[in-house]
Amino acid sequence: MRGRRLRFARQVLVSLFLIGSISSSATAQENRVACCSDFDYVLERTIFKIDAVRLELTLLGETPDRVAEIVGGQAEPRAWSDSVAALYMGADHAHVRMMFLRSFGLDRFLDANRDAMQKMVKSGLLTEEEFERLDAENRKRFAVLTMDGVRDGDQLEHEVRGDTVTTRYTDVTGAVRIDEIQIEAAHRKALIGSLFGPGSGFRKGLLDLVFDRAEAP
Repeated sequence: MRGRRLRFARQVLVSLFLIGSISSSATAQENRVACCSDFDYVLERTIFKIDAVRLELTLLGETPDRVAEIVGGQAEPRAWSDSVAALYMGADHAHVRMMFLRSFGLDRFLDANRDAMQKMVKSGLLTEEEFERLDAENRKRFAVLTMDGVRDGDQLEHEVRGDTVTTRYTDVTGAVRIDEIQIEAAHRKALIGSLFGPGSGFRKGLLDLVFDRAEAP
């Protein structure tokens, strides 16, 4: 009888150990990927006439896992900034929300977009033809904001699934001013490139978040 009790106790302990190990591994995996999938970041560079904006970004699919493998497997992960940024540039599933924290004119907003895309042309991420076409489309798309401009509290949201980009602009009153779908690789490249491409105002801050969280104990 006593032997049965001991065997049962051992079985319980082994089961608890296995459950704990699985739970610990799952948590570690979640933490590893969490460092690379979710961002909440405020950009403010008024000296360059880029007004304050809060970015909430979630990367889905394989990209966060692939980034986690790099930043978790290197002695100096920050030395791999270009590789990490390149992985993010290839992301094909993402949710992007930008909340504007200051009001400013539409021309400033469009010029900032144009500047970002020009940098992508210089780095080879966009062709000159794609740049000119996307810039013209942007000016047509956002023309509904000509009178009001961008207002404090307005939100611009994008959802990326493959080469399909859904864009929704909701103003501070809750009115949806833009709700469109674009299906073309250039739209995805321009959007993700505005966050992680060379010269992007967001790039350094977003990558710093990744490395800081990866290095945290």
